[in-house]
Amino acid sequence: MKTTLLVAPFLLAMALVVYVQGGGSVGFALWNALPMLAGLGMLLVGHRGRRTIPWGRAAFAVVATLFMVWFHLSWLFDWGGARTGSSTSALAFIFMPLWALVLGAVAGILAWGTRRFACRAGATP
Repeated sequence: MKTTLLVAPFLLAMALVVYVQGGGSVGFALWNALPMLAGLGMLLVGHRGRRTIPWGRAAFAVVATLFMVWFHLSWLFDWGGARTGSSTSALAFIFMPLWALVLGAVAGILAWGTRRFACRAGATP
């Protein structure tokens, strides 16, 4: 897979984060882009040295990125009152990167374990 095709979705997701944040705080935008940066870094490191897909790293990157994209889109379009439903709803921007990292780690461990189990059982994915 070409590196450009690998990087483009992550750059688009990070652009969405910066757009929703309004660009007021670069540090805060970087904090919210951290799960996407971590996922992209894991994929690039795993992509360079292997011929097979690193399933655990790919699962982490996809799940963490999609979770953050989902949250920012729900905030942007106010799905279910995400923005206007509570006076303290903006505090979610502090905790969402942590939740995304945890959720991505769980998905990565599950994918890695499933892949190992499938390879030991003799199945060829």
